Amino acid sequence: MTNNLAVQEWLDTIRTEYLDGFISEGGASVKFIVSQRPDLTPLLTTRLTEVAAEQRYLVVRVDAGETRVHMFQDFFYRIAEQIDWRLLAREVVLGQAGKLGYRTDAVNLEADTSVLKALGDASGLSESFILQDLRPLIENTVFRNAGMSRDFRAAMTHLCLAEMGAGGQSRDETPLLEWLTGANRRVGSVRRYGIYNSIARTNARHFLESLLYWIRFVGYPGACILLDDNRVTLRRNPRDGLRFYTRSAVMDHYELLRELIDGTDRLEGLLLVVLNGEDFLDDDIRGKGFSIYQALMSRIADEVRSRSQANPLATLVRLSDGPFAEN
Repeated sequence: MTNNLAVQEWLDTIRTEYLDGFISEGGASVKFIVSQRPDLTPLLTTRLTEVAAEQRYLVVRVDAGETRVHMFQDFFYRIAEQIDWRLLAREVVLGQAGKLGYRTDAVNLEADTSVLKALGDASGLSESFILQDLRPLIENTVFRNAGMSRDFRAAMTHLCLAEMGAGGQSRDETPLLEWLTGANRRVGSVRRYGIYNSIARTNARHFLESLLYWIRFVGYPGACILLDDNRVTLRRNPRDGLRFYTRSAVMDHYELLRELIDGTDRLEGLLLVVLNGEDFLDDDIRGKGFSIYQALMSRIADEVRSRSQANPLATLVRLSDGPFAEN
């Protein structure tokens, strides 16, 4: 189905053709990797993480053995669990304060004190004075930002206000964080923040789109999601305590991937790398390879390809155990 490509050659292509430009400029791409050997997956995950992190991308990992990757809300929750939501909120508050001319260089992003107090200490101004300036700007740039869904931007606004310690706003962000990560899925726990919907299968994609927008709004070039899909194509349940996927669940997962591919124009600054084993290329209709779902296969299989040379820019790439350069 596809020619082999050396690992390092593919990594170099991802760095130069995607992370260095296309993704950081707001583009999105979904790549499917088939590894010749099972041990290539963790090696590739490590190297990809290093390459993306070097360029300040937020890197998250999703393992189909631990997460129900055929359920969009669970896919989002697993990503959300790895996001430092408080840090992102503090970065937004400081960024907006900087636009107003306040000194932000002395504020410790990792500190647990309110941002308003830190800004006040640095500038010699009262917290209430800074709040009068800063709160309307946060409301305008975050809550009224049409680039994010309403419930998501309401959550981000209250996270920012909590980090500010603004005018009686509780700094207990636990309900918001639990709602975002799925620890507490009851919408009643966050209704007081003006949030009226649970994160469910029908709207999880919109929350993912909003999260990607938020990451770039904060100032990061984008996000890199590494999805280990090796469990999805297992034909027999090894009963090892990890998740096993029925054919119906596999079809649902392939539909999720198809949706992501078709929606790349709404996924700002995303590189999604789906890591698979050889079973992904299985063309047996009784198996679980991607050929059982034509809508996905038609989007990622090469219709025209060289017989002698692999294309490192292809959506579907088969990697050999080429060298991992130490750089």
